[in-house]
Amino acid sequence: MDVLTHLFLPITVAYVVRPDLFPSPWYFALAVFAVLPDFDKLLGIPGLLHSVFTVGTIGLGVGLLERRFSGTTIYATVATVFLSSHLLLDLLDGGPVTFLYPIIETGVGLKNPTQIVFGDTVQDVAVHNPLQRVHTGATNSSREAYSLVNGYGILSALVFVTVYLGIESRRRYKDR
Repeated sequence: MDVLTHLFLPITVAYVVRPDLFPSPWYFALAVFAVLPDFDKLLGIPGLLHSVFTVGTIGLGVGLLERRFSGTTIYATVATVFLSSHLLLDLLDGGPVTFLYPIIETGVGLKNPTQIVFGDTVQDVAVHNPLQRVHTGATNSSREAYSLVNGYGILSALVFVTVYLGIESRRRYKDR
């Protein structure tokens, strides 16, 4: 999955559900946590940051820092949800996601092989592979390529901008 989808899909959902958590556009910087797990590729240790152990440790660390400096854990919770959203999106995109790394280095993902096949006539239409499949395997250790932008990412960004502008304009109208 590309970077834009990992950034904009979770931040859009969070902003729709709880716009009060984003009193300033600067709070959208928390979306960086949604991309953080892919830094394991940069480190050369695929799977390290796609683990629930690592996500939990980072979330706990951010929570302790927030508690120490502001007395709350609201934004640490948001950051942890963004970290977790990355794992969920990768799972849905086929993975494999190494949830239990380093204990188990095999990952899991869901494949969506459903296809509609058209023949020469209307009666020749068929649906092949209608069910999702669980896919297991080793993570991709290749450091050669990483998808930064694709159509889903651009769409996710456009949806976020639309939602943001809509909520902000409604908020300004209400404040009049």
